[in-house]
Amino acid sequence: MQRNMLFDSLKFGLIYLMVFGHTLQYNSGSIKDAIYGFIYSFHMPLFIFVSGYFSKNINLGKYKKSFISLIITFTIFQFIYSFPLLFLDFKEWLIFFAKPKGWYIIGLLVWRLLFLLAKDKFSKYSLLSLSFIFPLCIGFFDYEIPLFRIFTFFPYFLLGAYCRESTIFKIRDINKIYTIGFLIIFFICMYFFVNREFIVSLFGEAPYIEQDSSRITGLLYRILAYFLAIVVSIGVINLVPDTIGKYGSKTLEIYLMHHIFLYLLYVALFPFLHFHPGIVSNFGISALIIILCLYLSMFKVVKIIMAPLDYLNKIK
Repeated sequence: MQRNMLFDSLKFGLIYLMVFGHTLQYNSGSIKDAIYGFIYSFHMPLFIFVSGYFSKNINLGKYKKSFISLIITFTIFQFIYSFPLLFLDFKEWLIFFAKPKGWYIIGLLVWRLLFLLAKDKFSKYSLLSLSFIFPLCIGFFDYEIPLFRIFTFFPYFLLGAYCRESTIFKIRDINKIYTIGFLIIFFICMYFFVNREFIVSLFGEAPYIEQDSSRITGLLYRILAYFLAIVVSIGVINLVPDTIGKYGSKTLEIYLMHHIFLYLLYVALFPFLHFHPGIVSNFGISALIIILCLYLSMFKVVKIIMAPLDYLNKIK
């Protein structure tokens, strides 16, 4: 097993589930809620874990380069997302443009910076403990903090940054029969017991009282979300084959471009055609969206947008 192939496979599988999860927002029903809750219990936490794993050796020079590159890429896509509003309402365009669509990009920059600043000042156990305790406590306040989910998901980044390669090998050695059994039981539990309060808690971005019947309920759901994210992610790492990572290096392109296709299909085309895709159809549509994103990623203009500093260095 090659480590990079494993993580590329993880990234590609997770980005597929993310696109599929976004298409499920247009469905309803118990089975949809179960699938949606199952996916969202681990797919972003595990994706962020992988980001942390490959950021463990971050230094100021690397951070500055990634910051500039990602900000340029992010700004360009923010403009693309908001472009249609320019012809409708400038004020609405300005509001939309200022509200980040790809929150993960902002999160990645914040997580790397926090880790860079804190890794030599705190022990890993102190920093990990603080990263869990802080979002759990802030949830008791009644006001919203923009992009608070960045802090809610920070523990997964730290777990990745502190994870050793030997730990990954130990996870891969777990008997896969046990893992499959656990995931089946977990999905069945999601089907019978999942509710809106728990699903909303998986996003970790609102005060407890706003999304739950009580603050204590919100706290318990958020703790449960942390626990399940870690346990289910271990199961996914154990099961994922290391043979589907060919396109794992293109996950950022898919993450940024798939929003465009979601809008074109689910907001524009499908309603016009009175077409309401079911869960199975959405699974196939997700594959189509990813194929289109991968195809577009081969164009030079997209390559320049995704790695602007590399292009600028070439023309100097």
